Amino acid sequence: MMKLPMLAKTAIATALACTTLIGTAQAQSQDVKGEITFYTNRTDLVESGVYDRYAKDFKALYPEVTDIKVIGFADYQGGLRPRMNTGDYGDIVLILPSVPSEQYGNFYEPLDLYAADEIYFHDAWSHDGKNYGISMGNSVEGLVYNKEVFAEAGIEVPFKTLDEMYAAAAKLAAIDKIPFYVNFGAQWPLQQWDKFPIVAEGDGNVYEMMLEQEQPFSGDTAYNASLSVLKTLIDNQWTEKDLMTNSWEESKTFLAEGDAGMFYLGNWFIPQVIDRGIDSDKLGFMPIPGDNSGELRAQMNHDWGYAISKHSDNKATAKAYLQFILEQSDFDTVAGFIPTVKSREPSLPQLNEYMSYQPRVIQTPTNSSTFIEVTNRSQIDFYSGGYIQDVMTSRDYNGALEALDSRWNRAKKRVLK
Repeated sequence: MMKLPMLAKTAIATALACTTLIGTAQAQSQDVKGEITFYTNRTDLVESGVYDRYAKDFKALYPEVTDIKVIGFADYQGGLRPRMNTGDYGDIVLILPSVPSEQYGNFYEPLDLYAADEIYFHDAWSHDGKNYGISMGNSVEGLVYNKEVFAEAGIEVPFKTLDEMYAAAAKLAAIDKIPFYVNFGAQWPLQQWDKFPIVAEGDGNVYEMMLEQEQPFSGDTAYNASLSVLKTLIDNQWTEKDLMTNSWEESKTFLAEGDAGMFYLGNWFIPQVIDRGIDSDKLGFMPIPGDNSGELRAQMNHDWGYAISKHSDNKATAKAYLQFILEQSDFDTVAGFIPTVKSREPSLPQLNEYMSYQPRVIQTPTNSSTFIEVTNRSQIDFYSGGYIQDVMTSRDYNGALEALDSRWNRAKKRVLK
């Protein structure tokens, strides 16, 4: 069994918890009717028919529901943001990271579906005592790797230090494998290097520290350490050779078929690789080392937060659908998530391997409104990958980091004046 903090221990507990919570939803079933629209980032699940299956199962529970429209955006922020300015953005959405918590009440409906001890990250999208979001799932970040490729290269796991990871990359390159696929051309997977500072620092407060740092990017900081790891991988040609082509979908096949050795992503990525034909027991998962200290740290994240639009005309049905997805669907299994509802057990065996290495788990914190405002004013596109592409392709790497410092400090002065 995976040993994560506060996970429920037995199937009996799972059954009781689900019966209680779902019973609450069914007690209000007379209000669950009509149609709702859900804007999601999971375009793959829209295309594969997973959400059609959920709609069919949900309507079987609530016969008065006529339609569940699920619309996917590949660029979620770019697709949803213009709609939010009009007030017409469906019934269920995902909370944009650029929305400060003080503005949640302008866009989202307060949610009271779960108590604090029933779900992970209960307060992640809260303000003034009200909760506006529920995590669609949770993950730990780490190295997803092909066990057969590692065995062929003579690599032992886990890596306790960065030097061990670099040595493994060199061994993979020596047998003509792509050692470390970073999906540079797809851009958004570079957000991993916005997450790595927590592992490098060993402290979830690492982002708030940036508000006190004069050189958060070029100085002796966790962010500098993170970008330096990526630069080391690229400079040593331990990544895919064609950096600028978007090969996200193709890259999954490279790992499944043994052309690539490892990826740095969350556990949600594992089912997507298995779908490309690799046997599950040939795919491994371990923490990524943050430094050369020998201590392994695990960053636990929530994914996007589900929310109900403040302007929804069918909030009862939207809330019931959220409970259905979180409690009764197989979304956690399909997406490879650690379930948000604590009484549900994660299904991925790779999570058991990951936790067997006994990393110190650090739960990703909610950023302060000050940090979000400085981020917005700096126009540094954190968690989107664009600025990281610019830094890594710059002719003057150090100069590019110093330019980020300047942008950050100008924004900070405006906000903290």
